[in-house]
Amino acid sequence: MRSAVSYALIAIIGGAVGAGVTQSGALYQKVVNHFAAKPGDPDGFWSTPAVDGYGKIHYEPDAAFKPVAGLSNKIVFQITRSDGAMTDVNLGLERVARVVNLYVASGVPAEELKFVVSVTGDATPAMLDNAHFKQFYGIDNPNLKLIGQLNKLGVKVSVCDQSVAFHHYPNDWIDKSVVHALSSPTTVSTLENQGYAWLQM
Repeated sequence: MRSAVSYALIAIIGGAVGAGVTQSGALYQKVVNHFAAKPGDPDGFWSTPAVDGYGKIHYEPDAAFKPVAGLSNKIVFQITRSDGAMTDVNLGLERVARVVNLYVASGVPAEELKFVVSVTGDATPAMLDNAHFKQFYGIDNPNLKLIGQLNKLGVKVSVCDQSVAFHHYPNDWIDKSVVHALSSPTTVSTLENQGYAWLQM
């Protein structure tokens, strides 16, 4: 009798384990699908209040450490890399646009922003004019529209002339919307001595 009960228990347990193994593939797939699915955002969740179409932000009015109108609001942004494809807008410039949007959303007027962008290193090709960018990458420079919007808001975008020389670019290959600076390190150090905060982008 005892052996019959033992066999019955083994059969029940074995069946449960077998069913679990059979269903584990489906369960695993459900978990994978759940985490792989990109969550949707409600309308109005993201905005670009100052730099139209660039540097999207999600603004929280009750967040701490918000920018304040009336302060110096002086920042030098240094961009040294080109993350992603060269044919996409430089992510460092997108991040600058995000900071501009955050300041304006916080109530700081654009005319109070004293922002300078210093571009060097692998990011230098993003400063080329359309003709020469197209020569190297096959399309018009996707960064120039963003640089134009930043300029209209008073943000100065500069390029390190040492990096321009290292890339063997003549100075006139750089777009006219970009300021030529002696170098990026001296731009950062000079502006820091004038009270600018430094942000590596």
